[in-house]
Amino acid sequence: MVNTTKWFLLGATLVSMVVIFVSAIIPVAYQQALVNLLVGELAALTLAHSTYRVSSGKQVSPVAAVVAILSGIILFLSPIFIEPVDPILSIMFAAGTVVTIGGLVGVLGRFLGGEEGRQTGAERISSRAGN
Repeated sequence: MVNTTKWFLLGATLVSMVVIFVSAIIPVAYQQALVNLLVGELAALTLAHSTYRVSSGKQVSPVAAVVAILSGIILFLSPIFIEPVDPILSIMFAAGTVVTIGGLVGVLGRFLGGEEGRQTGAERISSRAGN
């Protein structure tokens, strides 16, 4: 469960980093570019923090997971309210969904992770080696 959580959080972090730069490639309204920049950075920071915590053997911070979920919802809904044009609409739907699911995976990893989620990385490696 820890490896799945770690890799999914890393993927969601990379998607949220792409959201930051999508406004430079696709011409969008100023408000949409601002939302992508600010909310995308917030999502990238919280998801990267969660990825770091999971990779180092700690559990995901509940505040970071909630912020990631809210950021994903904002990213999902923002093109509907600002300017619903096709290329940015599809991209933001997909990115918002991935970021939201990334936050939900962090929450699930925290509560359903079991004993492996509460061990440090060194403890997991030594238990696999049989020591």
